[in-house]
Amino acid sequence: MSPRFTPLETAVLDALAWELRDLAPDLAGQFAESLPGQRRNTGSGLLTELIVDRTRPEPTTTPTGRFGTTHAMVGDLPDPVAFQVELRAGRLLYLFGDSYGQDTRDIDFATVPFDQVFTIDAAGESVAFDPLALMPPSPLLDLHRYPEPEPVTPDRPLANAGPLQRLQEPLPSAPQLSLDALFGLTEPSKDKGVETSSSQPLSNTLKSWVIIGLALLAATVMFRLPLGFLGFFAVYGLVNLFRRPALMRELGRMLAGLARTR
Repeated sequence: MSPRFTPLETAVLDALAWELRDLAPDLAGQFAESLPGQRRNTGSGLLTELIVDRTRPEPTTTPTGRFGTTHAMVGDLPDPVAFQVELRAGRLLYLFGDSYGQDTRDIDFATVPFDQVFTIDAAGESVAFDPLALMPPSPLLDLHRYPEPEPVTPDRPLANAGPLQRLQEPLPSAPQLSLDALFGLTEPSKDKGVETSSSQPLSNTLKSWVIIGLALLAATVMFRLPLGFLGFFAVYGLVNLFRRPALMRELGRMLAGLARTR
């Protein structure tokens, strides 16, 4: 409703719109789009002219006359003041206040305090008007409420299932072939970190063959000996290495492990 209306006019017009909602459903809309015209203190009440926007559609109902049983306690008056609206073919014209003969000439209805706004029901009982309790909230408010989504908890842990995921999984570990065992330096033991007693002789043997091989290579280059001589030595040395039992056992375990991974 326009802020140009006084607090008393606003309160009683809201109550009348609620009370007459079945008789004149358009009344609240007319109140909201109307302006106050002539105001007058009648000495036993008040009169306020209401100018409704002429561009509003015609009311759906067309009652004519004065309607309403809204009351309020105004100022220091001992009895309440009754308020009604005058309609013509459903169109709002005036707001009337009747003090039942009480003198209102010294009351400034623009600033006077008031309370206890109520209506009279069919049984003659007073019914307090509480806008917050009587008027339901606008359904448009529900459009601005966004419930928080509940977190989705999977029934079972996620697992790699597709071919791309399987490519990311680590490959099964293949048996590691010890270089020391390959060249006869150590013999693998069943207990990790424990070497057999034959490691030292094997190591000395390999070192000896390496020294001899380097010496023969140097002699071949310096004296321009035929390469066949050096090849004969290499074949002889390899045959001697592969005769080591430790090396053969290690190669057997490696080949068996590779066969299981396929």
